[in-house]
Amino acid sequence: MQISALLQSPCVQILLLVYSKGEVRHSELERLIRSRGTLSSNLNDLLEEGLLKRKVVASKPIQSNYSLTEKGKEVTRVLTDLKNALRPT
Repeated sequence: MQISALLQSPCVQILLLVYSKGEVRHSELERLIRSRGTLSSNLNDLLEEGLLKRKVVASKPIQSNYSLTEKGKEVTRVLTDLKNALRPT
């Protein structure tokens, strides 16, 4: 697998979006990753790895907000540096 393909994976796309915004709602992630199954699977993976944290807001409708853990911020900084290093000069 090429590194550029790895950077396009759903998990990496989620991390980069959350990193750029600080906290995102589930609906924003649905716009990024169209497949519900793919989104759900990747969110669960990132939560289990300790890279994301989820906050549920008791409203109508219920909201789920996602943000990076400290570990997630470290990993995403490295991914951002890698992405920037691969840009054509």
